[in-house]
Amino acid sequence: MKVLLLVLLGFLWSARLVALKAAGLSGIPTHVIVSTSIFGIALLYSALAMWRGSWPPIDRETVKFYALSGAFGFILPFILETLVAPNMSVFVFVMIIATMPVFTVLMAAVFGSEKPGTQQYIAVGLGFIVAVLIVYDASGGAAAQQIDWKWILLAFGVPVFYAGNTLYVASHFPRGVQAIQIAHAQALIVSVAAFLGSVLIGVTDEWHLISRNVPAIAGIVFEGLALLIYLKITRDFGATFVSLANYVSMVFAVILGAIFFDDNLTWLSLAATGFLIASLSVIQLKRV
Repeated sequence: MKVLLLVLLGFLWSARLVALKAAGLSGIPTHVIVSTSIFGIALLYSALAMWRGSWPPIDRETVKFYALSGAFGFILPFILETLVAPNMSVFVFVMIIATMPVFTVLMAAVFGSEKPGTQQYIAVGLGFIVAVLIVYDASGGAAAQQIDWKWILLAFGVPVFYAGNTLYVASHFPRGVQAIQIAHAQALIVSVAAFLGSVLIGVTDEWHLISRNVPAIAGIVFEGLALLIYLKITRDFGATFVSLANYVSMVFAVILGAIFFDDNLTWLSLAATGFLIASLSVIQLKRV
């Protein structure tokens, strides 16, 4: 089951980058994409809460957790992704995000929040190598990429934020609180902050610009369910394991990129994809 959740999370993450790129290329401003998408995600989780009859518990410790994890694991990397996605190949971007397991393992070792074992180091190293092969093959080779270093540096901020937040969530997950309640609370806090920010700078009158690509915005909102899956995997299986979803997202990025952006998909990509899924399954199932 945990491998299936990992694959689903990887798919949703790659779909988000495709949707963000499509929205940006449609001419929707970054602040409109961020604010409207987050507002939609909050509405999605609120609807689920009404259906389930369960709302997030509120006390001093949980609010602190909601705010910190929402800032560093949700809004900050989301803003960076929205800025970078239109200016970079989907494949190069997911390759950079795929360094998250490396940062996670290194941070875990330095801060002592987890003690990665041999299998985890093997999974990180093997997954990274395969991910690079997939990206290299699908993008037509490194020589085909001419990207401003500014975007590359901003892109690396995404895996750093995710890695740090993942370790924080794994070690500070509130007792007795469900993953869906935390996802809901994060979405509410971030959406209120985004709405107030939009009002203060006077850009709410630009929200109508989402009409330029409603499907892309809807895709970003639907991908908000990845937050729930991410929290559940982190709580149940640890920070290092959930970070491996980045490698799975590489697989779907190749496929989705070929469908929506006419990127090449060759036999090497397909072979690496199958090998990656098999390797993740074998290595991680041993830790059950």
